[in-house]
Amino acid sequence: MAREWDDSLKMLINDNSQDFVTWLFSGAIATGKLLTQVKKRTIDADALVEAIQDGDRFLAHFEFQSTNDPRIAERLLEYNFEARRVHMLPVYSSVIYLKSDGEVPKPPLIWKIPGDREVLRFHYLSIELGELYTKEIRQTGRVGLLPLLLMTKDGARHEVVEEVITGLEVAEQYDLLPITKLLASLVLKSEADQVWLERRFALLDEILRNTPAYQKILKEGRAEGLEEGLEKGRQEALQREIQRQREALLDVIRARFPKIVRQAKKQVASIEDTSILLHLIIKMTTVPTAEEATQLLLDANEDEEQS
Repeated sequence: MAREWDDSLKMLINDNSQDFVTWLFSGAIATGKLLTQVKKRTIDADALVEAIQDGDRFLAHFEFQSTNDPRIAERLLEYNFEARRVHMLPVYSSVIYLKSDGEVPKPPLIWKIPGDREVLRFHYLSIELGELYTKEIRQTGRVGLLPLLLMTKDGARHEVVEEVITGLEVAEQYDLLPITKLLASLVLKSEADQVWLERRFALLDEILRNTPAYQKILKEGRAEGLEEGLEKGRQEALQREIQRQREALLDVIRARFPKIVRQAKKQVASIEDTSILLHLIIKMTTVPTAEEATQLLLDANEDEEQS
């Protein structure tokens, strides 16, 4: 994904893979989840789901994107090729933009050589949540997609937050409450909204604390610091926002990879780009090893230098 948040978004797809497959591939049935990292070339995807559609097996490749990356199509193509090579199945890639960030690349990706001769045409799905209305997600009838309502064109409202919470409670999908809380705090930015969110989710505190997602992201001993970062949202002062995200990222690292905290502090302290920090929060909760977590930080520092 290129720059945002997670355990959260990765968990959202992995625990609700059928909902996402049904949403983007009508009639398909999710049959399993595969490793999302191609070891040979250090390519990491957000989710790779094995599915069956009309009797044929294929891989559904999902990427979340928070910023407008002009190279997203090439990145999708690269992972698509490697996933097909490793798993020997056709792959259909899709990118889901979490927020609006200008005009994004439109599929298909077309490469040409002099003489206007086409040498490659790569089709993929491009979903801009900021261009959708809540009813379009709601009509899918998929509980696992409910948190995405908050990212739609008309989703940043208290009543939508209530709708998502109620829907998850009715379906007993309590593990999706932490990602709902995170997304709500990022789209409802005013001080009044933040106060309301704090009070609303305080009512769910006991339920939240018992969910695996909350345990992974916050950990009991560190819940207060990260929770404050997630609930306060973006502050008007840029430096405050940067520091908030740094602290949230370090909390996730402490919870999952305590051995690399000392090294991570130096690397995180040098990152000034909020989009990179948001991306790391998500990715850091999904990588399986401390080695890959360290590589994420190194890559992020390189991105910071180039930006």
